[in-house]
Order: sequence, then C-alpha cells, then structure tokens
Amino acid sequence: MDIFRQPNRPFTVRPLSGYYSPGSSFKPLDALLGLQEGVIDPNTTFNCPGYYWAGNHQVKCEHVDGNISLRKGLARSCNTYACYVFQKLMTQKKFKNKIEAYDSWEAKVRKFGLGSKLDLDMPFERKGRLFTSEEYTKRFGKYWGYTTIISLAIGQGEMSATPLQMANIMAIIANRGYYMKPHLIKGIGEKKNVRKEYLTKNYVDVDTRHFEPVIDGMQDAVNAAYGTARASAIPDILFCGKTGTVQNPHGKNHSVFIGFAPRDNPKIAIAVIVENAGFGSSYAAPIASYMTEKYLTGKLSGNRGERAEWMKKQVILPDMPKPKVKLPPYQADSVKPVPVQQPVNQSTSIN
Repeated sequence: MDIFRQPNRPFTVRPLSGYYSPGSSFKPLDALLGLQEGVIDPNTTFNCPGYYWAGNHQVKCEHVDGNISLRKGLARSCNTYACYVFQKLMTQKKFKNKIEAYDSWEAKVRKFGLGSKLDLDMPFERKGRLFTSEEYTKRFGKYWGYTTIISLAIGQGEMSATPLQMANIMAIIANRGYYMKPHLIKGIGEKKNVRKEYLTKNYVDVDTRHFEPVIDGMQDAVNAAYGTARASAIPDILFCGKTGTVQNPHGKNHSVFIGFAPRDNPKIAIAVIVENAGFGSSYAAPIASYMTEKYLTGKLSGNRGERAEWMKKQVILPDMPKPKVKLPPYQADSVKPVPVQQPVNQSTSIN
C-alpha cells in the first residue's frame, strides 16, 4: 500500500485529473479575446524592455523584444505583450468597474472549457480552477485590480487546467472557433452509434477571422528562426504550437507544449506536460513533435527516431525525500553504563 503514499502519485490519472498552470500556453486564448473585444488588432504594437510594470512590481520577460506585435509576440512568448493585452481587456470603458470587467473576461475564458468539466466518457475528470471575482474579493478585500491578478495574463496565478483541457483549447483553435466534446468511444454496436452530445459543435463566440493571426504566431513559434520551439519543427508538416514553462512550487518548473497539425485541415491536437523538466522547448515540445509526426506519417524522419529514443531514457523525476526511520524507544538496560573491556595482556602471545 506504500505506493499510494508516494509523493509522485503514480495512480493519479494526470490527463484528466492533474492540475497544472497553463503558463504561456494560455497566451493564444487571451490574444483571441483581445481581438474579439477590439482592444488589439494584428498590428497592435507594445514595447517590451524585458519586463512589464504591474503597479509596484515587475512581471519579467525572458527577452528584451523592443517594439513587438501580435504574431511575433506569440512566437517569442513575450510576457510583456500578454500583460498589455490583459490590461486592455480589464480597463475597457464599457465596464463600470473592475468586477464587471473581470466577470466578463472570466465568462469568456470558461467558454473554452477552463474551470469546468468537459464531461467526457471516462471517470476521474476534474474541472480545473478559475477564480470568480467573489473569490478574489474574499482573498484581497475590495482593493484589488488587474495589477493584482496580472499573473493570469501569462497563465499563472489562480488558474489551473488539466492536460485534457489544454488539448481541447488547441482543438478549438485548430477548428477556428468550436470544439466537440472529447470522448474515448468512437462508436457502439454494429452501427457505431455515437451519442449526440459528442457530435455537437460547442462554439466559443470568437469570430473565425480572429483565429488566423493567432495561428500565424503559433506557426512561427515552431517554424520561424526566432520561435521558442524552432528545434521541434516537423519536416514537410506545418506544426503550430505554443511553449510554456510553468512554475512548480515543489521543485523545478514543468515543461509544457500545446499544438496542432497540420495548419490547414488539422488532424491532431495535442498537449504535453513533462513535470520538473524546465523550459517548454526542452522536453514537452520535442515529445509533442515526435508524437505528432508519428501519428500523421507512421514514422519519424531523419535522425528524429534516435533523438526520441534518447529522450525516453532520460530521468528527470526529482529525488524523493527519504522516509524518516522511527527508532524504537529506549529500553531501561540501554542507558546503563557499558563495562570497559580490559586490554589484552602484553605478554600474551597471539598466533
């Protein structure tokens, strides 16, 4: 029974029950909301000096990107760009106050499947986490604003999702605005019947035209020289995706990648999370790349098979703390003085 108490929780069904911050993989979703609300367009430019000031604290960026627009902002995974988009969404003049602005944003995010179960045909699914404005008021009092919750702009803070939910967001983007409820059973009986709920298109209320600029950025993330996942491009297949590096309070950051392929007439949407593996480009993106190519073509091209085999052999799980050994209680005789052994007589001969 000790295996149930292992810190790595081997019996947790992670795709359905594991909770992870989406990290930078959330940025395409927020960009879509910015385009839909009209607070940005594909040419909107912000200046990235390597950080974003949120009130009296900084949100650091991995790069100094200077003036950067949507497409490159997604390809480079610019935190500063994402924070400006979130700021503009939260400060629209049509809202009376911060509560109304946040409630509107939260409702739009939930349409993408975050914060609720997708109700697939398997047990153990969890709903993830997305705070309501009431929960923020309870935590911070009435004096909170978008700078208080700016971590949401980069998929951190009071937001967590299952890998299934992240893959479903990729399906929404690949479909240009809708998803069908994920299901394991393709059909039942000789007629291969499928329940209607699994054939229904669930729309997220973002116009189709807004998806192409976001997909441009995701295409460049993998295929452009400056993309964060350039090393994971697939020969002859236009792979679109987004890396993420997710903070882990228990150790090294998690490596995250979400994507779909091919760009036109997509066949696969995927989410990969590798715990304690660091940057999204280090493990999650290559694994997603190998799985996608294998799914689409049945093989891995060039030396990618060797690289995949090398990656399988890597051990990145953290060292688990050694269990504390419980010593038996002292017995009465154990605290008595130990008799001193007499030295051997020097004249004694030892053969």
